[in-house]
Amino acid sequence: MKKGILTIFIFFLMHGAFAQKLAEITWFGIDFSQAKMVGSAGFTEPAKIQAYYLNVWNSVVVTESDKYDIAKYYGAAKVTVSLDIVKKANEAVNSEELITDNTYSLSEANAKEEIQKYVGQGAGTGLVYIVEYFSKSEELASVYVIRFDIATGTISNMQKVTGKAKGFGFRNYWLGAIEKIMKKRLK
Repeated sequence: MKKGILTIFIFFLMHGAFAQKLAEITWFGIDFSQAKMVGSAGFTEPAKIQAYYLNVWNSVVVTESDKYDIAKYYGAAKVTVSLDIVKKANEAVNSEELITDNTYSLSEANAKEEIQKYVGQGAGTGLVYIVEYFSKSEELASVYVIRFDIATGTISNMQKVTGKAKGFGFRNYWLGAIEKIMKKRLK
């Protein structure tokens, strides 16, 4: 009897997990348009961060898809990558205003507003990371992970998630935080 109940329970768990899987998700990337790098001692080259690293971090997530497995972490059968909008947004970041020694907070309302630039840029479900901050003193990245309907901008899931930075070299150190954030998934 217990074995039969356990089998039924496992069946419903499996069925529920598969029923929740998205057919496709569009990965828009890591958006730094409202972000701050906290701790000037840890971010000594703001122009290089803006012109080089904001792009590289997005590229690595795509090129090393085995490690940064968006389909696996966000329950999609297929991932389409569309980095054009985030690339343009990150290119517009003012490097002179990127670094701060003060605490910084991006409100949920302001993070939600950032979704508007992605609305109408395709169909189906979109996923974007709106970065709040990378903090050298805390060794932490804070990101709003947002899943939304691309056609309407309706947000289906939004969470502020943090990830501990780890890795060798500036690039990999902050990618370590992004990896931790991905592994936490949306709840």
